[in-house]
Amino acid sequence: MNKILLLLLLSITASCTYAQTNRSTLEEQHLLDSMFKHDEFIKLIKKEKNYVEVSVGIGNGLFSTSNNAANATGINKQLVHSPAVMYRLKNGLNFGLSGFFTEDDLGQVALYQAGLNVGYDYYGDKITTGFLGTRYLSNQNKYNSKSQYQNDFYGYLKRAKGIIQPGVAIGFSNGVYKETAFTSFKRVIHLSNPPPNGRDSLIIISGQDSTNNKANYFSFSVNIEHDFTFYKVFSKNDELNIVPSLIVNAGSDKLTQTHTNQIYNRPAFNARKKSDFSNKFQIQSIAASLDVVYMIGKFFVQPNLYLDYYIPKTTEKKLNVIFGIAVGVYL
Repeated sequence: MNKILLLLLLSITASCTYAQTNRSTLEEQHLLDSMFKHDEFIKLIKKEKNYVEVSVGIGNGLFSTSNNAANATGINKQLVHSPAVMYRLKNGLNFGLSGFFTEDDLGQVALYQAGLNVGYDYYGDKITTGFLGTRYLSNQNKYNSKSQYQNDFYGYLKRAKGIIQPGVAIGFSNGVYKETAFTSFKRVIHLSNPPPNGRDSLIIISGQDSTNNKANYFSFSVNIEHDFTFYKVFSKNDELNIVPSLIVNAGSDKLTQTHTNQIYNRPAFNARKKSDFSNKFQIQSIAASLDVVYMIGKFFVQPNLYLDYYIPKTTEKKLNVIFGIAVGVYL
């Protein structure tokens, strides 16, 4: 039962990872029976009531509320503020709304997208499983590469008990977005002068370039983790859960980019107008995560850390760090 509590705490934050269920020994059961007499939230769970979870988080995960493998593909120095409200039904269904705020080009914190969430979680004696689907809403007329996905799906399957708790997760994200950037490229053109044969000349074309982009990302992850749970840490009705995990991420991605600058309509540059960039399905990274949840009464604090090391060759940095912290209350 204590692991059901932990799993229910992992809601929509800047960076979100699900936890495993824990082993249930006779001593732990006696301790839980004692906690049931004091903890109002555990009483709520035991009575199988619907409830509302309200939280606010801050972190650097831009793309997905659930899939850190996707977030690791676009890590930058921007902080994202993410208030959220989730309504959870006793049958496992949940619905939510979240907002994502970060600094705009003027350095002011503004809403860049909102998320509508629907999910389901099953907590069995042998396995836990579930999914979360998110529809991101943003202004598609703006140049905003932070909102490159509009649809995000994430599912997981885990062993419920044991010292080592293995699991798998699958994710898919896709969407369209506009982007603008300064670009420069070289081209050789043939001039008719001087006669009779003319000459070749190297020219440099540069300027602000706008693109329409279509992106999708598929991921498959295998992980092992263990849950450390401590009761009565600072008071008689609090609980501390620490869940370290080791993860191997595989995936594939594709980006179709279409230039909108009129220069690409000319015959000499038309071949450059549309480009496809893709990576075949392969092992992409190894990762480690640390999720911590501290609960007291109906309140919780949830910091998390995710380290992702990219394996294939790349000109970008290989080690990405995703961090976040959320605070919330159950109503």
